[in-house]
Amino acid sequence: ADYNSRAVYVPAGAHTIRFKYSPVSFRAGAIGSFLGVMMLLLGFAYLAWRRFYRAEIETPVIRVAKNSILPMATSLLMKLIDLAFALLSLRVLGPTGTGRYGWAITVWLLANTLTDFGLGILVTREVSRERAQANRFLTNTIILRVALWAASLVPVGALTAIYLALFDLTLDTAGALALLMLGMLPSSLAASLAFLFNAYEKFEYRIAVDFTTRLLAVALGVVVLLAGYGYVGLAVVSLVTNLFTLTAFYLLVRQTLFVPRWEPDRALVRWMFFESFPLMINNLLSSLFFRIDILILKPFKGDAVVGYYQTAYKFIDALNFIPSNFTLAIFPVLARMAADSKDAMLRAYILSLKILLWLALPITAGTIFVARELIMIFGGEAYLPDSAIALQVLIWFLPFSFINSVTHYVLIALGQQRFLTKAFIIGVAFNVLANLVVIPPLSYVGAGLTTIFSEIVLLIPFYYSVRKNLAAVPFVSIAWRPIVASSVMGLALWWLIARIGVLLAVPLAGIVYVIVLLA
Repeated sequence: ADYNSRAVYVPAGAHTIRFKYSPVSFRAGAIGSFLGVMMLLLGFAYLAWRRFYRAEIETPVIRVAKNSILPMATSLLMKLIDLAFALLSLRVLGPTGTGRYGWAITVWLLANTLTDFGLGILVTREVSRERAQANRFLTNTIILRVALWAASLVPVGALTAIYLALFDLTLDTAGALALLMLGMLPSSLAASLAFLFNAYEKFEYRIAVDFTTRLLAVALGVVVLLAGYGYVGLAVVSLVTNLFTLTAFYLLVRQTLFVPRWEPDRALVRWMFFESFPLMINNLLSSLFFRIDILILKPFKGDAVVGYYQTAYKFIDALNFIPSNFTLAIFPVLARMAADSKDAMLRAYILSLKILLWLALPITAGTIFVARELIMIFGGEAYLPDSAIALQVLIWFLPFSFINSVTHYVLIALGQQRFLTKAFIIGVAFNVLANLVVIPPLSYVGAGLTTIFSEIVLLIPFYYSVRKNLAAVPFVSIAWRPIVASSVMGLALWWLIARIGVLLAVPLAGIVYVIVLLA
């Protein structure tokens, strides 16, 4: 297929009129228009915020609502921006280019977990309890992050050398990874500043910077793709936007929180290292849990298969904003409840599970029937049927992932970081062994099935710890209603698609879900 130009023939009397247009150019123009709308929306949101929000009359209920609803709404917009960019990037890069860049991103994410070291969660927890220590934690977090970034270069370099020597890693893929690693340093420093806003429960500032950065990244990404620089150009864009993010967060901290000053404390650095080490191990194991299949798929099946699987995973990543923002918003509250009122914490946990399952189960049921259309819209025929099949398999992990996401943070609030390490070791060991067994015969289908069962394996020790340290959780009574409603919705969607098409069937099926759930 020629994705740079297509010919359309329209009969006009005895003649045939030939129109030639560029789908890539059309998509780039559509993305540009979309970004313009998002910039206008950001401007109106800023004006409305200045007009109606008053910090002096903020109650705890308003604060929790602001810190949960606002991040989720803006994250949804940012995921829409990412999906809009995928309309162009998937077509320009193709399955092979998508697979190569996906490998570089996977290695970068694992290295970024080492650099973060769980410090964001630790700073949020400690500074939310005692804000007078904010500058002290900021200084020593920066010291530790820089040292960890330098240390991460060694394993990344070794892994790259192994893949270059044994698994046909291309030099431009290695170059893209090098640029991503360079950009990790300003990104890590920006994260040190960003988590202060979480601790102060001023999520709106972090949201504004993240949203602006995403618009800039996509705009520059469109430019480099159209200029022919491919995924190496995207890696350069990552470096530029990370520098912008660091500058923005530093200025905001100075203007809204405090003026940072240098306050090194070796004892605090050592304490933070050992206190955060279990969190880092947990985050690293969690990242391996979700990303190791990419590293195994490449040597067994090649770049194109990685591209098919990575494309399906884009939709999974797009949905993960729901539990990630939800849990980040409630984590400061959970941390206080863990010390003061475990009964209130249990009620908050059960309510969180209900909300997340109300969202996850219908999304799972609906995606099964619309996976092909989604892949066709974003990637085109070059990704079919492989990416659609991978998505239909992967989506089943969503409900278990939503449960594990909030349970993970509940256990951190309860101080069970070391137990979480044991649970993740079990999950990752199962994940690696299962992938090594099933990927050679089943390819990306095996990787997707392993992802689902790995979430179930992880849920077992998670629930054991919650039952031991908090209380028993009535999972059956929480889940059966949305399961029934989602099943009915799925049947309705299957019946409606054959008669009225996907565009009309999806909203109607959503209405069916809401009605059955309420009933």
